Amino acid sequence: MSSDESQRPEDEATFPAMQAAPSDSAAAGPQSRIVDSNELMDGNSEILISHKGAFYRLRETRSGKLILQK
Repeated sequence: MSSDESQRPEDEATFPAMQAAPSDSAAAGPQSRIVDSNELMDGNSEILISHKGAFYRLRETRSGKLILQK
């Protein structure tokens, strides 16, 4: 495991905004949209994302990590 991976948060406990009610975070300013990966992948191990005329491949590895490739 690289040092970058050991510093990455692994669960929702490290993301307070994910646990806060929408009304609680509204006063703090704009928040990033949270999309559940299960909803995004919809049972697929790989999807294509179109962004500004280019296609990106988002896939889930056997170990459950997500990889985005151009």
